Amino acid sequence: MNGNKAACMILIMIVAGIVYCTQIMAQKTTARCLESTNAEGDCVMAEAASKSAGIKLENTKFNTEDLRQFLIKWRPAIERIRTGQEAENFLMSILRNGSILTISQKFEIKDNKTNPFMPKLLQGTLILQDEYAKTLNWLGELERKIPFIRVNTCRVKQGENGRQINLEIRFDIPIFNLDAEIEEPKKS
Repeated sequence: MNGNKAACMILIMIVAGIVYCTQIMAQKTTARCLESTNAEGDCVMAEAASKSAGIKLENTKFNTEDLRQFLIKWRPAIERIRTGQEAENFLMSILRNGSILTISQKFEIKDNKTNPFMPKLLQGTLILQDEYAKTLNWLGELERKIPFIRVNTCRVKQGENGRQINLEIRFDIPIFNLDAEIEEPKKS
């Protein structure tokens, strides 16, 4: 092989190497362009999902405005009573402060598995006897200090003398868990 043939072979090998490298670069460029196009599509879809979620958030805020205002107003009263023992102690302090004669008292804590927002319920029965005005004022004070109490039964009978009444109330005091996760109802 003479020098010209060797130079031609080297030149052909260099050109073949350049062509090979150009093909690899073209394939990588095509792959990057495809990735870029896919990323742009994903970005557009993410923006649409973000806008949709923003609209849903605004609708939820609008639809729950009353509930959120209610919770803001009632939160201090709810946070005062976090356990059944606290509810019972708070009720007893209201009884002591009203200096009402308590004939009988019974308290029981019930589990409420259907509502994670109200996992427990203090059910109680009180039988009181004292002056008419004093006892009814105490009942009003009870409803003012524990506004979410549900009085199920309230029986008023005449007491031992004409100025006294015998008051029997059965009530429920819900124990709230404001940190509970509420499941969204499934749409059918």
